[in-house]
Amino acid sequence: MSAGLPPGAAPDLEVSALTKRFAAHVAVNEVSFSVARGSFFSILGPSGCGKTTLLRMIAGFIQPDSGTIAIGRRDMARVPPNKRPVNMVFQHLALFPMMSVGENVAFGLARRGVARAERTRRAEAMLERVGLAGAALKRTDELSGGQRQRVAIARSMVLEPTLLLLDEPLGALDLKLREHMKVELKQLQSAFGTTFVYITHDQSEALVLSDRVGVMSHGRFEQLGSPRNSTTRPPPRSSPASSAPTTA
Repeated sequence: MSAGLPPGAAPDLEVSALTKRFAAHVAVNEVSFSVARGSFFSILGPSGCGKTTLLRMIAGFIQPDSGTIAIGRRDMARVPPNKRPVNMVFQHLALFPMMSVGENVAFGLARRGVARAERTRRAEAMLERVGLAGAALKRTDELSGGQRQRVAIARSMVLEPTLLLLDEPLGALDLKLREHMKVELKQLQSAFGTTFVYITHDQSEALVLSDRVGVMSHGRFEQLGSPRNSTTRPPPRSSPASSAPTTA
């Protein structure tokens, strides 16, 4: 699966022949691909194509019917979601309104039993990295949409995941803010150097953000390659999708 990676590079994510059925519906159909360490990989496709199901299988929220997932060369078959080296940012962010910004960012650290002083220090340091220094004591409803987006990313990144999974996180923003956040999100990914796996139905997001893009339809990747190739020369809708292993 890792064939085609640059010399000396290692994949952070390897997916092989992954399949998921819901009754008679095949949501994900023998999908295989790899994602290089430190890259930004987007899964582009319309609603119902299987991209969210694929992302949730990587996170461990849904169990595949067949196939394998390896993160950092480790097989995830028997690893529950809370033990996987991943974190997830959802479209509606799921921030806790009863908590301060700092408490939101430190929430995962508290669940892991990190001492209060240490989690406060790490949360404040992470807020500084995402451009929200001094915001730890604010309420989330005092922030703009873009600031709340950065809090959600800080909450995920403070746990130092191998993979950050993003489920259409810009979808709830207005058009002007969404355009701004495209650039900001890519800058954050570059600064952290963390592998991002991002799903979207928006071609412009895939073009701006990604190092590689997988174009998904009817549960399979129809095409995988650079953003330019994947978004400007998509395959004909009637062409059969290839399930051969590919590398992102």
